[in-house]
Amino acid sequence: MFCAALMAAIFVSANVQATDWEVLFDGKNLDAWDYHSGVWEISGQGELHPVKRGPSIFTKKRYCDFVLELDVRMATEKKSNSGVSIRVHDRNKEIVTGMEVQILDNTGYGVLFNAGNANGALYNLARPSVEANKPVSDWQHFKITADKNLVTVQLNGKQIVKADLDQWGTVGKNPDGGHNSFPYAVGTLPREGFICLQNYNASPVWFRNIKLQRLGDRQPKHTGQEPIDQILEKVSPITPMP
Repeated sequence: MFCAALMAAIFVSANVQATDWEVLFDGKNLDAWDYHSGVWEISGQGELHPVKRGPSIFTKKRYCDFVLELDVRMATEKKSNSGVSIRVHDRNKEIVTGMEVQILDNTGYGVLFNAGNANGALYNLARPSVEANKPVSDWQHFKITADKNLVTVQLNGKQIVKADLDQWGTVGKNPDGGHNSFPYAVGTLPREGFICLQNYNASPVWFRNIKLQRLGDRQPKHTGQEPIDQILEKVSPITPMP
């Protein structure tokens, strides 16, 4: 009797913690996205990529807590520069109302793996802690987790970034004493929003196998139309990260 009850509790807990995977891009269509036709296209190999300069591409839905997985490939003949932005509130202001996981040809740009703008960095906020890059022409696998105040990035199976957003309580300042260019304390940004794939001047980059698993039961409260400065959140008292 006790075992049965325990198993039932574990089952319920598991269902509360995570849902089934939601396919955002499987190489066949862009039904999950808002995009400009002729700017983003699907290649004959089922890879999503920007073909000319223009807007970034955004999910139609907003998400709170989730695990996002995707594969990214960069070019060998030309330097690649892009990003995956999460929890973007305003799609017209993606840079300052969301957080970007950088996609970059480190070698082509002469950037060290642990630079603030290196591949896999939480751009301008948290540097990669270990080297995890494959050769630039290989597919790189990203696993980005946003769970309430905690954001982590895994690159090719290695955790390279761990950021507790509650540590970002001061405008323009990172917990390590460095500076960022956000006009708001990053920890006060809404912990929900759109997912965005960046179009950086049609820089050559390809995406495939994009999927998302929701965590917990929080639901978006906003539409993206609200002025960002009216919905900034309070940050818990700053405590050292474990």
